[in-house]
Amino acid sequence: MKTNILFASLFICTVSLVVISCNFSTEQKAETLEKAKANVKEASQDLDIARADSAEYVNYKVESEKKLKENELLIADMKDRMKSERKESMLKYKKQLDSLDVQNSHLRNDMHFYSSQGKENWEKFKKGFNAELDALGKAISQLAERNMKKAS
Repeated sequence: MKTNILFASLFICTVSLVVISCNFSTEQKAETLEKAKANVKEASQDLDIARADSAEYVNYKVESEKKLKENELLIADMKDRMKSERKESMLKYKKQLDSLDVQNSHLRNDMHFYSSQGKENWEKFKKGFNAELDALGKAISQLAERNMKKAS
């Protein structure tokens, strides 16, 4: 008899605990479900943005690499065509070409080692990189024009 009473009281305590722990109303469950759906939707949007940014970075990197390679080829071509009568001006021209080559390599390293740290930082990097790349291209063109004038 004592065991029956003990068994019944344990059963009642267990059922009471189950009922108390499951005391979430359907409204609370619906609210929790809505929050979870919103979190999933937001995470999905963040993933889409990250994918788009990544694709933009890859495209930009390819285009920049192409420009850097063109600069490298121009510099190498100009070194091959060094035509000057005086040794002093030839050395000065070679130093200028070497300087441009170093700048080109520096830009290539900047692009290669850039790690994306948000859209705002990417835009800053891209703006600065474009300015430096354009300046380098102009410097190469000007040096090539001056050399062509001297050679003529």
